Amino acid sequence: MKANELLVEDISIDRERRKALNELKEQLAQRAVNFLEGSKSKPSEMGDKQIRNLVALAQMAATPLEIEAFIDYQMGRDNKEVSWSKRIEGEPFGERLKRELKEIVDMARQKRPEDKRFSLLCLAQFFGYLAWRVKYLEYLRAQSGEGRR
Repeated sequence: MKANELLVEDISIDRERRKALNELKEQLAQRAVNFLEGSKSKPSEMGDKQIRNLVALAQMAATPLEIEAFIDYQMGRDNKEVSWSKRIEGEPFGERLKRELKEIVDMARQKRPEDKRFSLLCLAQFFGYLAWRVKYLEYLRAQSGEGRR
């Protein structure tokens, strides 16, 4: 196979991925809203930057297991249980996030079963929406006076 033939095939795969991702964007955005809704909010000590780090990690990772390992690492570092290990509705935030991660990977594999990279694209999109949601919730908290000290 010639190099230019491979390039055309890669472009075609990329187009198919983008189309499939576009079809899932609304579901991913809604999942981000639902994940941080009401009493299921994020720990107050966790900012949007920590969630944005997950976007970058999803873009660089070779497998979703790398992201799970990173979340485990962050939970292990959180000795005071104020961010990744903080319990929200009886479960550590990091464990809730890993459960959500697995559900998104399952959703992505249903859409494109043979495409491992697609799961990571879906995760990066979800984490991006989640970071936006975190920033918005911080704004609401500041507007209501909770963020002022």
